[in-house]
Amino acid sequence: MSIFQRIPRLSIVVIVYKMPDQAEKTLYSLSPAYQEGVSENDYEVIVVENRSDRLLGERRATQYASNVRYHLRDETTRSPVNSINFGAAQATGSHLAIMIDGARMVTPGVVRLALEAFRMSPQAAVSAPGYHIGHKLQQVAVNEGYDEKAEAKLLKSIDWPRDGYRLFDIAVLSGSCQGGFFSSNYESNFIAMSVRKWQALGGMDARYDDFGGGMANLDLYKRLLEHPGTAFYLLFGEGSFHQFHGGVTTGTLKEERDRVFEQIKEQDRQIRGDRRDPPNVRPILFGAPHPSVYRFIRYSLDKVNPQ
Repeated sequence: MSIFQRIPRLSIVVIVYKMPDQAEKTLYSLSPAYQEGVSENDYEVIVVENRSDRLLGERRATQYASNVRYHLRDETTRSPVNSINFGAAQATGSHLAIMIDGARMVTPGVVRLALEAFRMSPQAAVSAPGYHIGHKLQQVAVNEGYDEKAEAKLLKSIDWPRDGYRLFDIAVLSGSCQGGFFSSNYESNFIAMSVRKWQALGGMDARYDDFGGGMANLDLYKRLLEHPGTAFYLLFGEGSFHQFHGGVTTGTLKEERDRVFEQIKEQDRQIRGDRRDPPNVRPILFGAPHPSVYRFIRYSLDKVNPQ
């Protein structure tokens, strides 16, 4: 890095495995061409790809912006946890965002609002709610024929990426975010904090070495949000949107998914015992929602104040 080049404030770690087309969309959604109110100098994107027979590769990973760094790794486990910890170790920013699943596009205000939240509260936790593209949760829809072709039609119907906020029009809240905006949820695919706090937490727990990292992301989210002195800013007008890619818990048929889920739940039980409830914290709602988010605000109100 040149001595005249500004050090980014936020380092975003994106993990990729067997999802080249989806990861390419995710990285475009993280580029300055799509993100509003920020420049390449404000943040960096660290792509860590675990080797497979379906590579994204450095050329595609870096094609949209010069603030992207690409790393290809040979991983010996079925988990992305080691890659996450490796990616975090490459960060040059003072703050860090973890995206365990590279198949999740984000909305155009995520980076700017995360930076604004950290400017006000440097040791805060910041996250964005998770959604599934489609009109049902993908683990349900896949049993009814939902696939990449169906998803491509949905994206075409909203003319993505012309207006990134129209993703809300073709999505549902993910299973881990069914509590809405006003109560605790289980996880996020955009989990941000200071590097200092990441180090205090010890990063991702490397004991989660099963399919897709198992419950490692939920564990990190809970430990972060419940860490003493951590204000929690929820970017409720933004989101990360899961693209169909045959993932462990969203892209397989029910019988196989149930078998895998029991296996990763058992590993989580061995690591965390019975501490599997969502983080016991109340979010600070941060941002200004696009009109497409209003129906999710109504849903969230109904969850905490049922008629």
